[in-house]
Amino acid sequence: MRKFIKSLPMALLLGCATLTTPTNAALQANAPLSQRDLQNPAISQSGGGFVASEAKQLLEFCIELNNQDSRTSSADLEFTAKPDGWKIVYDSRHPGNTEWNKKWPVTTTDSDPNNPEKNGFGPFNNAWLLLKSDNDPTQYAIAIRGTVGETRSIIADALITTVPAQSGIKLRDGRLLPITFAATPKAELHLGFAYAAFTMLFEQEHGILRKLRETKLPANAQLFITGHSQGAAIATVVHSFLYYALTDPTDRYKLNLKLKPFSPSGIQIKSYLFAQPKPGNLQYAEDFARIAKDTSYAVNNDLDPVPQVPLSLQVPSEVVKGVADENKGKGSLLDRLGFDGLKVVTDFNQMIRDRIAKRGEDHVAKRFDEKKVNLDLQYFQGAETPAPLPATSLNYTLAGQLIPLFGLEKGGDLYPIGNGKDVLLQHHATSYRKLMEKQIP
Repeated sequence: MRKFIKSLPMALLLGCATLTTPTNAALQANAPLSQRDLQNPAISQSGGGFVASEAKQLLEFCIELNNQDSRTSSADLEFTAKPDGWKIVYDSRHPGNTEWNKKWPVTTTDSDPNNPEKNGFGPFNNAWLLLKSDNDPTQYAIAIRGTVGETRSIIADALITTVPAQSGIKLRDGRLLPITFAATPKAELHLGFAYAAFTMLFEQEHGILRKLRETKLPANAQLFITGHSQGAAIATVVHSFLYYALTDPTDRYKLNLKLKPFSPSGIQIKSYLFAQPKPGNLQYAEDFARIAKDTSYAVNNDLDPVPQVPLSLQVPSEVVKGVADENKGKGSLLDRLGFDGLKVVTDFNQMIRDRIAKRGEDHVAKRFDEKKVNLDLQYFQGAETPAPLPATSLNYTLAGQLIPLFGLEKGGDLYPIGNGKDVLLQHHATSYRKLMEKQIP
């Protein structure tokens, strides 16, 4: 027993473990795992890598979405998006709009058409843009709006329990959808971000899947995905979804595209995520690190509070759960008692978290039903309902390769706070614009 007590903390502190490559049999038993492991971590992707000009341009798309109300209430050009050689193909806020920084006129039917609290869709008031480059016919972009100051949008941030990243989307009738956001066992997503991404992908009228099919991207397209704040977390989840959708050998979502580099002339996905709150747990971040190597970058300001949430909540028993599971019934009698005791504690903690997560899922499913969200679920006709997986973890972490920005206290001379107060001074997309210009030439 003394040996067990001495060795367990040391193993946890040093993290001494052997990396095991899944066997062919294991991969065949779990098709999404084989999709994840198509990406060789030793090989750099062609077209990958952080490109400052790409990042800065995509941030302008976020400013277009996130600063619509600022442009309406202020003549300050700081809030104006400055796209260079990109046009709007689809604007979910005002379908048919192709103008940047447009201020819509008041009408008898809508006295406040520029109000972002009113021009979103779905239970979380989301909005997004589909864009196309004027300079390169193969380049497209998806930009996703962040939180706006109204209840439905804020609820998406507040739903901080998790759902499994593989088949974790639940309908009002209790049916689970076989959707894969990550293949790694125990990967879990922030519930609010997962269901917001699900809405944006599958909504019948405004959904990303529908618009991608209608647009008919070229086979060799480069598709950028971006978002700021809540939009960055949702964009991360959308990146995950599209990776698994485009590597699905059955092409469940009828996109009729292959993913580069697995098809030499295929499409490439690349994301730039600004002020990203943590979208999922450690296992999700590890899955994302594999599938998005060289193609996803989280640009976060070190003084911005938003990338620090949701809080990662763990107890020691969670950390040793894997050890307890693997060593149950092993060693001497005292060892077995020790491992069995650990397993009882960890199983109890996970049962409580799963029950809380189920309540959250039921609440969101009810909101979908009450709001009569029009979902396009044709892809799942005749599909077998997967077995439910428990949601057991709140060990949230960043996903994507970090590109740090270093904020200036009170904004310095770049984005000064002035005489007023601004609790989100370090978080604004316009503050990120100034920091990037200064620190990423």
